[in-house]
Amino acid sequence: MVFEKINFGTGRIGEIINGLEKSLGKKIREIPYDSKIKGICAAMQITPGELDDVIAKNSPVLRPVKGHCFEIYFDETLNQNNVSCEIVGGDSSVDRIVNNKSLQLKTPTLAGTKQNVVTYKTHNTHGAKSEQESMSYYHSEESFADYLVGLVSYQPERLIILKKKDLPRHGKDKRYIQSPFSVTWKEHLDLNNFNNLGVTKNITFPSGDKKTPLFKKTAAEIGINHLGSLADKLIVESIVSESNFRIWDMSIRGFLREQVFRKKADSSGIIVRKTENSAKNRTDKADFNIQKTKNSKKMESVQIKGISTNNCKFFGLDSLIVTETQLTRGRVNNHPTQSRLYLRSDFQYLLLVLDPPISKLCNQQESRWEYYLIPESNLLSHSTFKNRLSSHQRFSYREMQKFEYRF
Repeated sequence: MVFEKINFGTGRIGEIINGLEKSLGKKIREIPYDSKIKGICAAMQITPGELDDVIAKNSPVLRPVKGHCFEIYFDETLNQNNVSCEIVGGDSSVDRIVNNKSLQLKTPTLAGTKQNVVTYKTHNTHGAKSEQESMSYYHSEESFADYLVGLVSYQPERLIILKKKDLPRHGKDKRYIQSPFSVTWKEHLDLNNFNNLGVTKNITFPSGDKKTPLFKKTAAEIGINHLGSLADKLIVESIVSESNFRIWDMSIRGFLREQVFRKKADSSGIIVRKTENSAKNRTDKADFNIQKTKNSKKMESVQIKGISTNNCKFFGLDSLIVTETQLTRGRVNNHPTQSRLYLRSDFQYLLLVLDPPISKLCNQQESRWEYYLIPESNLLSHSTFKNRLSSHQRFSYREMQKFEYRF
């Protein structure tokens, strides 16, 4: 199977899954994990090692992958013990259902976890951002799952299965579950106590094999490198999942964009450095400084961005490319520190990156990484705040070609 010839659409995980299913003639759950690894790497023209680096070195990616790996490890455990487990997932407070008991699965929070004490966070990840905003930041007792299944360690295999009634309540309002909370797991009655879930047999855990994982850095960070190729399966299954689309679509692809550019620049002798020529209180608004050409002595500050897929129109060479040029937090105003709008002086160039699936939709010939170095003077100002950039920038793919950054 030549994975590079698969139609991956715009490269979203749902489209990658669809491409794999059509090409291999199987549902995604039936496709071997190694084929899924080849598929996602082919879509972005990267190696498993490069994907491993992106996950292991960027905590916004590693955190959700770590959480979903535990969920799949839990599924594998129950499956090999012939225990039925219903997957719920999504943004619900319930992850799994076993014997009509609802479960929320959690990995330890590093802060507060040491020796015989393990700490878990149970607050809502959507909605209110803090207790100051609303007590709904915390899970209510009513909405929480019947049991919290918390990972303590993979080696040796330790899970703690806590009844909802035994979880600590918030000091200000007993209707809410405390987050974070700590528990002394050693000699705890609920350590590996699957009886709580109505499972009376002795549970055996997945042992894996002695192979070195392809994703060895990520496996080591998560603590599953001893599982060998099973570690790769846990990691890739956590990514190639439509319900977990945020991991790939909103996280991995963004970090890949910069990593691939830096690697290409390094191999081409182009210097990339941390920002140096931005205003003191704005140095975090530019991503890095680069040489505009290999022989140039001047370093230019750039902000690297991908496209806003939903806003683009793909008509081959006549495609309309839209990118979002605003910060992820803040308000649309002219406040010196609270505005989410970039100042026109924040960076000298927008480095717009088209990843392989997108570039092929535009050039209609070749999947490749394409880079466009667009001067700040060619970017639109905000309609009200002229000293700031518009939230979105629109370009004709044909017209963009004059800005193509060639190594």
